[in-house]
Amino acid sequence: MRIRRDEDGVALVAILIGLIVLVLLAVTVLDYAVNSSTVSRHDQNWNAALNAAEAGVDDYLFHLNENSNYSSYNAGNLPPDGNVAFTTFVDVPGGSTKSQYTYTPDTTNLTVDGTITLTSTGKVGTSKRTLQAILRRRNFLDYLYFTDYETKDPASYTGSPFTPIEADAACHHHYYEGRDPACTEITFVTRDTINGPMHTNDAFRVCGSPTFAGKTSTSWNPASGNRWRDTCPTSTPNFSNAGDPKYQTAFDLPPSNSAIKNQTSTTAGGCLYTGPTRIKLLSSGQMTVKSPFSKNTHNGCPTNGTGSLPSNGVIYVQNVPSSSADANYTSGCPYNVNGQAHPLGLPINNDITTYGCRNGDVFVDGTLKGQLTIAADDNIDITASLQYKDGTSGRDLLGLIANNYVELWHPVKCNSGNASSCNLNANFPGEAATGSPLNDPTIYAAILSINHSFRVQNYDLGAPLGTLSVTGTIGQRYRGAVGTFSGSTIASGYAKDYRYDRRMKYLSPPKFIDPVASAWAIAVWKEIKNP
Repeated sequence: MRIRRDEDGVALVAILIGLIVLVLLAVTVLDYAVNSSTVSRHDQNWNAALNAAEAGVDDYLFHLNENSNYSSYNAGNLPPDGNVAFTTFVDVPGGSTKSQYTYTPDTTNLTVDGTITLTSTGKVGTSKRTLQAILRRRNFLDYLYFTDYETKDPASYTGSPFTPIEADAACHHHYYEGRDPACTEITFVTRDTINGPMHTNDAFRVCGSPTFAGKTSTSWNPASGNRWRDTCPTSTPNFSNAGDPKYQTAFDLPPSNSAIKNQTSTTAGGCLYTGPTRIKLLSSGQMTVKSPFSKNTHNGCPTNGTGSLPSNGVIYVQNVPSSSADANYTSGCPYNVNGQAHPLGLPINNDITTYGCRNGDVFVDGTLKGQLTIAADDNIDITASLQYKDGTSGRDLLGLIANNYVELWHPVKCNSGNASSCNLNANFPGEAATGSPLNDPTIYAAILSINHSFRVQNYDLGAPLGTLSVTGTIGQRYRGAVGTFSGSTIASGYAKDYRYDRRMKYLSPPKFIDPVASAWAIAVWKEIKNP
């Protein structure tokens, strides 16, 4: 009997196994595709959530710039425009995905340094991301170097080609407003380096290859060509940011610093001084003051000795009042110090500089520990180096705001030329002798001259004194001079080394002045953990 050996059953098993493998493979591929889609969607939502948080910041800024009182609104005081982003998530307008944001403003520091801290959270699906932005008005602290007019101060003209009065009429205009061509304009040249952001409301001039090592902007916007004027005429300025200088709208200086004076009331806590005042800052966090005209400082501030800095960080030095009803009134100038009819004994012997006996001038130097703003009705004279106890690594901050000049004290005894004998020893009356002029001074401060310039006294007289180093910010109505040059060599005064104190993007000296009607903007921002 023949036994049949048939392999049909084996083939069927092999086919079934193959089908199972194919099904498993298809399921695996499908599962991978689904999971990849989920991961991809999560990544998209994660990125979109950050964009939504940014949209929240932009929305709050829009409202703030539309309504200057918008800072008063919050979750407990909703605005009348129906904006509920303070309390719940709202949709990002025009988005193709379900992007939402909510935000919370913190205005605690608004009256201290003019900033608002905004926390904005964006959400897409289950993904959330949060930004914290410090907002403040665009202001002078945003720039290492700000100038309203790129011309010599009209007050510096001596009759050729203009008298000061004539220069004020002819030169108190921006280039694009039709300034008189005879006005003396200041030029950036090859040796100049601006180590930080710069803005001018005017059109700035260039000759050679100066370096602009920060963001650079101007309010001159020609129809074509460069936004700078070439006076060589083959200049090649170096800009660290592509497309600079960019156009930005001009912003105005206030007419005076009188708003700061209000911070010296008995309820505000500042110090009000009267007439010429000497202030020496001490690294202990105190100050030594001599202010002979001052009778009522409002808050018990020292007038002839050492004491604490004011509680709110504000000092204002006013002119001697003309009204006899004022508590700080004094008739005439009843002083004779070191043979000078001036309460501080200025000028020093042989110095050709003149000072007003009753002017609200402040003479300051030393080392600051803390935060302080010094404002003056007239001038602020820096009589030696001004430094921070902790440098720029701590929170020490100084603001200097003069209605007229902020200047470096430079007594000289000649009236022409640059002979070395012109420079006098920089010894303030009644203080220890240094035995030398002020060589290579260092200044840490936010400087603002509202109606004139930051300059060096008698900058065109005397032998060179090295380099003037400023770390902070400089704002001024007109470009001020600190020295003269013969080619690339200093002939008198100082060479410049100006560097931006980057802390000024998010910190401010107490009650520092904002420009008139400037817009709110982001100073700095960072991503934080979701609240």
